[in-house]
Amino acid sequence: SIRPGWFYHRAEDALVKTVDQLLDIYYSSVGNGCNLLLNVPPDPRGRIHEIDAARLRAFRSALDTAFRTDLSAGATAVASQVRGNADAYAANRLLDGRPDTYWATDDGVTAADVVVTLPDPHPIDCIRVEEFIELGQRVERFAVDAMLDSGWVEIGAGTTIGPRRILRLRQVTTGRVRLRIQASRACPVLRRLGLFCAGVGP
Repeated sequence: SIRPGWFYHRAEDALVKTVDQLLDIYYSSVGNGCNLLLNVPPDPRGRIHEIDAARLRAFRSALDTAFRTDLSAGATAVASQVRGNADAYAANRLLDGRPDTYWATDDGVTAADVVVTLPDPHPIDCIRVEEFIELGQRVERFAVDAMLDSGWVEIGAGTTIGPRRILRLRQVTTGRVRLRIQASRACPVLRRLGLFCAGVGP
């Protein structure tokens, strides 16, 4: 609920969740492949109270700002392994924005990585990854690295991906990001990879 409880109480007008609190809910639900159903109770007039409405607008604006620019646009991707060495399953399929294409490895290859090279170095603090969920949820563990002056440095890690995983990362400025699939129930099959400077790092 956007308020402390399920119903409207005037005494709670100052307790409506902040944008930061709503973003935390978003990243822990939508960012973990779930839906977010936010309770917004009507007031005694039968309307959404002005405070709640203003907070929702600010929340929407924060999300639009965070994900307005996908830094992977114009980038290139190379994978350590591609299913049958076929272009149909190449790493660049992660960046083409199409819902019907994906990167995949050969059967039996359950650990692999993809390196994304940006047109120019940029601050990054968020990655969005999606499995081609029509073929099931497969990934069990993954990590994200950035190329820094000292070499590859891990900046984030997670477990499952599923239909969508949004991972908040330690912000770094880099021109190369590596997604490492460390364990998968079957060959990984990923639909999309997006990189953002969303101002939401841990």
